[in-house]
Amino acid sequence: MIHLARILCPTDYSATSDNAVRYAIEFARKVGAHIRFLHILSPGAVAAKPEAGPENPAEEDDVIPENFSRVLMAEKKKGLDADIRVLKGEPEKVITEQATAWSADLIIMGSHGRSGLHRIMMGSVAEAVFRSSDIPVLLVKEQAAAKIVAE
Repeated sequence: MIHLARILCPTDYSATSDNAVRYAIEFARKVGAHIRFLHILSPGAVAAKPEAGPENPAEEDDVIPENFSRVLMAEKKKGLDADIRVLKGEPEKVITEQATAWSADLIIMGSHGRSGLHRIMMGSVAEAVFRSSDIPVLLVKEQAAAKIVAE
């Protein structure tokens, strides 16, 4: 039997990432899972401590956009079980390490869908996570927004 109790949802607060957040919320709601939203700061960024999260809201305020916090609070009032972590490091490494450390069952993340030379030059965090993760990864494409039905 497939066990889906913990969903890791990395976010950079982009439109593509927002689509993945919306999918993760709906998915978690349907299966009764807990979502951990994960925002990753570049190693040189001046901000939160390595394990900053809901227990340190003053630090979160510096890096989590107000609109994201508002949406999350509204969803929690509707019964969503979720938390936020803000960590520093290389995104692929932090995402896979957090998935392992937290015993996540699924990663849901946005993918810009870049290809060719642009992907080679810029790299693809989503592709790297997909290739290196030991658990299933659901990639939500940027174009997926048209398929999401607003409540």
